[in-house]
Amino acid sequence: MACVCTKCDEVLGDHNWSPYRKKHDQRLCNSCKSKTNAQSNPKHNHLRMYVNGKYIPKTHPLYKPGRYKSFMDLGIEKVNSVKHGYVYIITNPAFPDWVKIGMAFDAEDRLSGYQTGSPLRDYELAYYVFTNNRVKSEKEAHIKAEKIAKSFNHEWFEMTVEQAKDVLNSLNLYLETEKAC
Repeated sequence: MACVCTKCDEVLGDHNWSPYRKKHDQRLCNSCKSKTNAQSNPKHNHLRMYVNGKYIPKTHPLYKPGRYKSFMDLGIEKVNSVKHGYVYIITNPAFPDWVKIGMAFDAEDRLSGYQTGSPLRDYELAYYVFTNNRVKSEKEAHIKAEKIAKSFNHEWFEMTVEQAKDVLNSLNLYLETEKAC
């Protein structure tokens, strides 16, 4: 009696059954084995998502299978549809008395975006806080930072990192749960 593949019922022979699987009585044709490998091997699984080489689980709100350099590659509309995220502080030794206070869906992803514009790759993520409404929290942070900064230009403030951390730590992070109607 001929052996058949346990997945597709194809008759197994020397042309479609590896000697190893034959020896160990693994009744799986080469075609079915290739499909199994593609799904279980993270390098080849087309159903997984990676951003800047980092695995993103299916539970992530922006999950979309594929490989991306940053979340912005998914499209600005998709990223902006998610309210939660981070308010962060970025510094650069070229501007020792200045800090950038900004918001992003993913603070580390945002930092890597800054690095592409710097030949020295010397931007540093000094601090960040999670918030359920990154837009409101960033606006609040800018208002508070403007009051204590020596000067400011858009999202850049002339202040110490410690002062900027105090600003972020004093934010209303909108972490309360939303009430159902």
